[in-house]
Amino acid sequence: MADEIFEKFYKYIEPNLKSYELIRIILLIITVVLELAIVVLILYWFFEGVITFHNATHIKAVLAMIIIGCFLYRYIKKHFEIKIKEKIIEDFMECFSDFDWECWTLNDSQIDTKTLKSIKILPNFKDNYSDDNFVGTYKGIPVKISEQTLKLGHGIYKTNVFNGIVIEYNFEDRLLFPAEIIVKDSGFIAPKGYEKVILEDAEFNRMFNVYSNNQVECRYILTTGFMEKLKALKILFDAKSIALSFLGNHLYIAVDIGRDSFNIAKLNRRTNDKKLFEKMYNQFDFILKISDLLQFTRKI
Repeated sequence: MADEIFEKFYKYIEPNLKSYELIRIILLIITVVLELAIVVLILYWFFEGVITFHNATHIKAVLAMIIIGCFLYRYIKKHFEIKIKEKIIEDFMECFSDFDWECWTLNDSQIDTKTLKSIKILPNFKDNYSDDNFVGTYKGIPVKISEQTLKLGHGIYKTNVFNGIVIEYNFEDRLLFPAEIIVKDSGFIAPKGYEKVILEDAEFNRMFNVYSNNQVECRYILTTGFMEKLKALKILFDAKSIALSFLGNHLYIAVDIGRDSFNIAKLNRRTNDKKLFEKMYNQFDFILKISDLLQFTRKI
């Protein structure tokens, strides 16, 4: 059924995608010509003796030209990808009839900084920046998906400590998790009151560290099916690291991908590249269906 939904969507959207292909090719040619022009100009000046690499001013001028060229490429690339996404994203979301995406916003996080700092699974950070945000419901369960870049440090010493997506499932009207659980694949020190939990799945134990304030309830929540889903999630997103926390009525999942997520257009790939859309469809479908495995604990 899921494959039929995607195929129907792609068949509907492909004619529009083809119409953007000429624009993509023109922009790609422009960027390539600009980059080549800068390289040729620098080489020409060098061989003609106009610039020398013994002169600090000349070196600064060359570096400035290279930086300008890189900036122009990134600007054109990003602008093109955003414009295509803005035109296609709402059509794409119609694939998920049980999930109502309410918005797609830029630089407006659906999961606030206070929440990000409280969910216990993200690295320490000073600033956070949000790109793609999606919010809606799946089978009555509120779900938020927020692409986040977390940074630590000051000024030029500011570095990325997380670049990926944070997912929030709100089970407030349905579930109350009887145990707090933290699952992380690396780099985690358990909070006070948490114990390490060894589960029956040896492969899962090798991939993830599990900590909880209730060993018995933890094993009840982390079923075999859920553990398999979590292992598959890491593979599907080709994630650098993955972590999740069960806190009260909420489940949070943080997937550090190390790059932008949910790209449905790229300047250096055909706009009607089916694989890009199929990958994004599979990722969304997978994220939403995780909650199906957790509707067993009644609120008390």
